Amino acid sequence: MARGGSRYGAGRPGRHVKAEHCRRIDARRWQREGMLQPGRCGGWVWTDVDTGKQTASIGYSTEPGAVVLNYRLNDQPIRQWLPILTTPCHFGGQRQWFACPRCARSVAVLFLRANGFVCRQCNRIAYGSQSDDALDRIWRKQRKIEGRLGEYWQRPKGMHQTTYAKLMATIIDCEERRDAALVAAFERLFPGRTIGDLLG
Repeated sequence: MARGGSRYGAGRPGRHVKAEHCRRIDARRWQREGMLQPGRCGGWVWTDVDTGKQTASIGYSTEPGAVVLNYRLNDQPIRQWLPILTTPCHFGGQRQWFACPRCARSVAVLFLRANGFVCRQCNRIAYGSQSDDALDRIWRKQRKIEGRLGEYWQRPKGMHQTTYAKLMATIIDCEERRDAALVAAFERLFPGRTIGDLLG
C-alpha cells in the first residue's frame, strides 16, 4: 500500500514509483569505468543485492557524442540512442552526462520504465526517503551512523575517540527523538491518557 502525506510528519506522497525499485544507468559510474569513450562496446548487468545473481542485462556501444543501448522490454527488442553531454570541471577535465531523451535535460541517472530509459522527473519517480515520515527519517539517520560502527556499536579500529563520542551522542539523540515522537503520537490518539495508564 502506498505511504504518504496523511501520516504524522510524512514527506511527499508515496504514490510514485520508488527509484530504489527501478533499474538505472549512471553516467558518473560509466565514465569512471571508461564506458563512455567512443568505440567502447559491451554489456551492463544488474544483480540482486541479496543473492548476487544476475537479474537483467543490456548491451551498449559508444560513438562520438552518444551511447546506443540494446535491450529487450516486454519481450520486444529496443535500440535506444542517448546523447552524451559534457561540462568542464573546475580543476580540469570534463564531466559527462546523459541527455534525457524526453526533456533533453543533462542528468547523471536514467531509469528504465515502460517508455525506456528517461530521467527521474519524466518518469515521475521518487526516492524512498521522500515519503518517509518523522520516525522513518530518524531510523534512516541512525542506521547510517550504525553502519560506521562495529558490532554492538563498538568503536572501529582507527576511529578517533572524539568522532566515536559524537556518533554515539547522535544515536542517543535519535532514540530520544523517536521516543518523544511515539509519546506525542500516543497523546494525539488518546487525549488525557498516558502510556502508564495502559500499562497499569
